[in-house]
Amino acid sequence: MKTNKMTTLTKNNRRRFFIFLLFIVMFSACRSSEQATNSEDVLPTNEESFTVPTPNINLAKPLEISNRTEDLALAKKIDEMIEKSEFADARWGVFVVSLKDGRVLAARDGQKLFTPASVQKLLTSVVALDKLGADFRWKTSVFALNKIENGVLDGDLILYGQGAPDLSDEGIENLANQLKAKGLQKVKGNIIGDESFFTGDNFGDGWTWNELQWYYGAEASALSINRNEVKLNLQNGKPTASTTFMQVSGEVKPNQNGEVESIGVKRELGENRVYVWGEGKNLDVRVAMQNPALWSAKIFKEALQKKGIAVEGEAKEANWKTETKLDIATSTELATVESQTLAEIVRKMNKDSVNLYAELILRTLGKKFGDSAPDENPKIQKTRGDDSAGTSVIKKWLTEKGVTFQETETIRDGSGLSRLNFVTPETIGRALIAAAQIKTAETFKISLPIAATDGTLRGRLGSVRGKILAKTGSITYINSLAGYAQNERETLAFVILCNNETRKADSSVLIDAIAESLAN
Repeated sequence: MKTNKMTTLTKNNRRRFFIFLLFIVMFSACRSSEQATNSEDVLPTNEESFTVPTPNINLAKPLEISNRTEDLALAKKIDEMIEKSEFADARWGVFVVSLKDGRVLAARDGQKLFTPASVQKLLTSVVALDKLGADFRWKTSVFALNKIENGVLDGDLILYGQGAPDLSDEGIENLANQLKAKGLQKVKGNIIGDESFFTGDNFGDGWTWNELQWYYGAEASALSINRNEVKLNLQNGKPTASTTFMQVSGEVKPNQNGEVESIGVKRELGENRVYVWGEGKNLDVRVAMQNPALWSAKIFKEALQKKGIAVEGEAKEANWKTETKLDIATSTELATVESQTLAEIVRKMNKDSVNLYAELILRTLGKKFGDSAPDENPKIQKTRGDDSAGTSVIKKWLTEKGVTFQETETIRDGSGLSRLNFVTPETIGRALIAAAQIKTAETFKISLPIAATDGTLRGRLGSVRGKILAKTGSITYINSLAGYAQNERETLAFVILCNNETRKADSSVLIDAIAESLAN
């Protein structure tokens, strides 16, 4: 999940300045984007040269720990690396299995519960690709109760989201162009941003309140736009936002005599108001936009007006709890745009560790397959939302595929930002085996960051460049890495989880050293 993204600053930013956030607790905020680079700007990748064989492993049977001399030596080496490190007092879970014959090379507390951080996205990815298919696309549509007559729509125009993760200004303009082509000249009503497609919570169960202001804690609205995030910068000491819909106030004074820059950023809970203060000249952070459905409606209204389409009413929002939500049966679809394919969305999600994408995928699973995955508690079943239903879909898939999801394990979100996720290293390792057995195995494989090449691993694992494909994870006091490692003899699925690590040093250095030992 995000990971190493304390607030929204990258390591390069931290070389020159550090942002002190309101309330010390913000220092422990999830860094779930893991200092990822934009996947469209990364170096050429070489996923094709990395082979993940289709393992002939029966997951209905237990996996046995190897007693080979070389495997015992590897397991001992991993234990010694941990025990002799400054991170020995943290909780470590390790699970390494061969895709060639299913033998377990190393298992350290492999069946104990750990919080996986963004490694959770592996489970969301494989279930979504298997159940929805790599070519699945989301739709965003425009509906109206009445028809366009003589260029006039007498009534509201409804922008209806169905969970598209990648809706942007360009998509909104496309919809406006379609309406212009239909002859629309005037809307005698409101512009409604309708997010009622999903029921339940827009935030994950177990997310901490102080993460909600940052981009990686953006709410998972069925009508999301521009990743539901806003960029903040400084212009002559005045904070500015990338959209006028976010109100920004405050002032940053120049720091004196080369003193450390210290800039605070605070967005109030439930408000699109940001206050910035401190001393310095550099600010480049992203905050989450509250109520993205309303934001989408405002952007849509502006797009219509720029096309010469007059709008008499206001931009408003509707959700599953409001009486004004869309009734598709009595409405007419006037325009529609489609998202990128699930394969493309999963690739961006895993390369850059985008929490919003994972949460929208989770709710899509719940919406489409929740009825076939009932909750153990019948009371919860009757009132649960699509978010909770999505976690049940994932758990059911893991059980049916023989991943052996234990009763004590819990899944509470799709991204791994939740502190209430508890899974075992073996479950994740077995899920990686199952991922290599599904029809969309290749799509899953190429979605993973490549060692020292792209995504959240672009600046890591340089000594084994191209030999590891893995998902990173990092939230406060947790670091993790899980994926595939290729050496001269075989391809391994591996899981390395570090919990309860409170030192200032970064335990990902040791995690990388363990992973490198597998690829060497």
